[in-house]
Amino acid sequence: MKNKKVYLGLIIIIVAVIGVLFFFNDEGKQEKLQVKAFYPNAKEIKLIKNTSDNLFISLNFPAVKRAYEVDGKISAYIVSSVGYNGPIELLAAMDIDKDTLKGIKILSHVEALDYAEHIESDWFLERFINMGLNKYLNLVVLDKEKPEDIIQVTGATVSSQAVVNGVNSAIGAYQYLNNNVEMEKVSDVVSQEMWQKDENSFSINWEGGTVRLNSDDLKEYEQIEEDVILINTTGTKTNMHVQGPTLSEVLQKEGIELGDYQGIGINGRDGYYTMVDKEKLDANQVILGWKFDGKEIKKDEKPIRVVIPNEMGPYWVKMVSNIDLYLEVSPKQINKVYMFDALTRDIEPYYYEYYGSKDKSIEVGKILNKFDSVDLKGFFTMVSEDGLIKNETISLVRQRYFIKVEGENAPMNIAPNFKLGMNVKKMSHFSTTKDAVIFPDKMKEVVRTKDINGSEGLLLEDVLLTAGMRWDDNSKFTAVNLDGVKSVLSLDELLKCYIINNNNQVILFNGTEEVLKDLLRIECNEAKTS
Repeated sequence: MKNKKVYLGLIIIIVAVIGVLFFFNDEGKQEKLQVKAFYPNAKEIKLIKNTSDNLFISLNFPAVKRAYEVDGKISAYIVSSVGYNGPIELLAAMDIDKDTLKGIKILSHVEALDYAEHIESDWFLERFINMGLNKYLNLVVLDKEKPEDIIQVTGATVSSQAVVNGVNSAIGAYQYLNNNVEMEKVSDVVSQEMWQKDENSFSINWEGGTVRLNSDDLKEYEQIEEDVILINTTGTKTNMHVQGPTLSEVLQKEGIELGDYQGIGINGRDGYYTMVDKEKLDANQVILGWKFDGKEIKKDEKPIRVVIPNEMGPYWVKMVSNIDLYLEVSPKQINKVYMFDALTRDIEPYYYEYYGSKDKSIEVGKILNKFDSVDLKGFFTMVSEDGLIKNETISLVRQRYFIKVEGENAPMNIAPNFKLGMNVKKMSHFSTTKDAVIFPDKMKEVVRTKDINGSEGLLLEDVLLTAGMRWDDNSKFTAVNLDGVKSVLSLDELLKCYIINNNNQVILFNGTEEVLKDLLRIECNEAKTS
């Protein structure tokens, strides 16, 4: 009986071992098929098992795990580098004859959907095809200026860099094994500098003081709990239960009253930024959320996520690195309202690739250069046709911000660190302290209109008020077209005026009588502060 038990135990062990061998053998076959897809005409593909045992490779290219010979030449590499949440394993296939990359394929990763779903997208992977193997690839934020540059996935800097590190490790190993060239060491982890800030803490800054807090610190303050709905500009709604102290509660412990400030700026570790003005601060609680749906905040949202219950997703910043308090924000005093197409007609467009779509876009900094003056203490305000309002600092938007003017959801603000769903889409207008710019096709969704000679006319009074211009009974106005021709309007005349957008050329009508073609702007000589 005892012998039977021993035999049974041996059989179970043997079956288990065979099963494991079959599993790994099957896994190996799948990987080999992935390699075969890059070399469909290859006669023999062979795994080189000891690649990572090579001392030079193991010391200098630790991401390299395995390599494959293709018809007798080492051509494909399996590498694994560390992304935001963990390893990203990929296959890098080389064209030995051309000394270029055939391409790459992501085999596995554990990155969060918000950060890395797009590293598997064709439009990102195709950027690696035909890249030369004589230099390491270089991750860039926006513009490809050199042959070796790879434009990162928007809002996924760490994951993008991890992929580039993996490919560079394969290039280094390729040059060593095939050409006996010793290239510089490539790390299998992303440099600490790229993470920007300590993920476990954030700072609150005001003139003359600062405080740094982490999630444990926040637990010591009075907590509020609330059921909230996160609504992104894509229309996605997420129900959640949030817990944390309010910003006001935290500041009061430091002897600071939030009500004394004109606004706050919130920065995320991924470079995302938003500004919350006093009107929104007075109307809403700002919750420093460290617990969601009964669980502590996820690693990829640490240290906190700001929750503003009655505002849309663009204000709910996660991975908060710092919150800045502003004592002074210049008030709006809009005295000029421009037509976007006329204003930007002489600006060379940039064809910005954003989440796989390459669309005509206009750099915000070049638009600001057209204004007589720009107050750096004021807001850059963007408003969508559905009423979403988002404020930014002027200094921020003039660098690397674009207005996408064609394609889905245009006009829409985009920037290298803006994730989809955190934009102001279908923008009706935007403004600085003194100047506003409108998009007539979107503005017509929010103002009164009437038929004028078979076209849809927008009531000028509504357009100017919506854009933020204010006036009194004695104000006079000047309409200016792109050729510099001017027409002076009294308030009574202005109230009768309409504008029509005809093939991107705006025409000004007084009633049904045409006043100016190719309207550039309307000026108010006594604009009031709003």
